[in-house]
Amino acid sequence: METLYAYLAGAIDIDGRIVIARRFGHRRTDGRQVPYYGATISLSDSSPIVPDLLQATFPARRLQYEAKNRTQMAWHMWEAVNHSAHEPVVRLLPYLKVKRREAELALTLINLIERERAGSARPLTAEQEQARGLLYEEALLLNETRPNRTYR
Repeated sequence: METLYAYLAGAIDIDGRIVIARRFGHRRTDGRQVPYYGATISLSDSSPIVPDLLQATFPARRLQYEAKNRTQMAWHMWEAVNHSAHEPVVRLLPYLKVKRREAELALTLINLIERERAGSARPLTAEQEQARGLLYEEALLLNETRPNRTYR
């Protein structure tokens, strides 16, 4: 399995993404908008081989998109979010070189979410929201340093 994990980590390092996303939910009665944070590990490719291998190893969300333009190829995507991202991040972390810090931050967020899920009926404290916000900000800075890839 180590060879497989090393291979998949290399694919994530090159063509994958490990991100912490933030979206805002509806307003509370006090007028504040509540931020929701989520950790995602994903990979998209024009070939189904690596997304299928990721899906076989770490079952999550597997999608295929057909190109609107007939001259372009379809693309395939594998994506794991929050709880379903825990195992792939843990297993691939020792082999990640480029996206190692992003994986560490994502794993920290996933663990925070899991630990706090026991009291999910209660709103997050200011400290819990701040901890998640700091993870988001650091991940955002890490991802800003890499140029977006342009496909022709």
